[in-house]
Amino acid sequence: MTLSPPIPQGVQKWLPATLAAMAAALVGIGLARFAYTPLLPALIDAQWFPATTAVYLGAANLAGYLGGALTGKWLATRMPPYQVLRAMMLLATLSFFACMQPVSFLWFFVWRFAAGVSGGALMVMAASTVLVQVPAAKRGIAGGIIFTGVGIGIALSGTLVPALIHIGLIQTWAALGLISLTLTLAAWRFWPVTGSLTPAHDDGTTARRSAFEIPFLSLYVVYALDAVGLVAHMVFLVDYTARGL
Repeated sequence: MTLSPPIPQGVQKWLPATLAAMAAALVGIGLARFAYTPLLPALIDAQWFPATTAVYLGAANLAGYLGGALTGKWLATRMPPYQVLRAMMLLATLSFFACMQPVSFLWFFVWRFAAGVSGGALMVMAASTVLVQVPAAKRGIAGGIIFTGVGIGIALSGTLVPALIHIGLIQTWAALGLISLTLTLAAWRFWPVTGSLTPAHDDGTTARRSAFEIPFLSLYVVYALDAVGLVAHMVFLVDYTARGL
């Protein structure tokens, strides 16, 4: 692994950076978030954790996801965004390897929370860091490519994880960690070199004021209602089907 900065933006093309952002979405959301859902009934059946405890581990991931989404920009104002993105992909990777053994509930809770933090930060930062570097005529297709990573990750979680569970839970977590590590290293040098996401002359006051205007508040409510309708199914439906039915 090289710790050298990414290729300077004047030389770098937009497609490698877009694929790096797609890899980040795949790791941070598609795997770190959604791979736990098909793993939930297997963890309970293997007696790693009782059903009630395993559910709280899913909640820890969602709490971390919220925390990462809220703190992603804050981190990017204190470090170059590409460094934050690298660190978050590494954190997601470590969370998979850390969950290979049921050390304790607290251990799992911390690492599932960390996986959520990485996913939330990557969701907020990856696309915004890359798309501003993409030519305007290419931003539509670049955005589509980036968020395709979420779908690919969900598809992998829904197909690969059930197949790996038959081999073993340890092997499943290890395989997820290896996939995440491979994508992290593949994306490592292709993040665009940018400074802080907040311009030097902007203290963020205007953006904070705009964020609480009626159109944005309405959007927050819509997303919250989406979450109320979707999250319970995303977390519990697989376990209900696998064990309850």
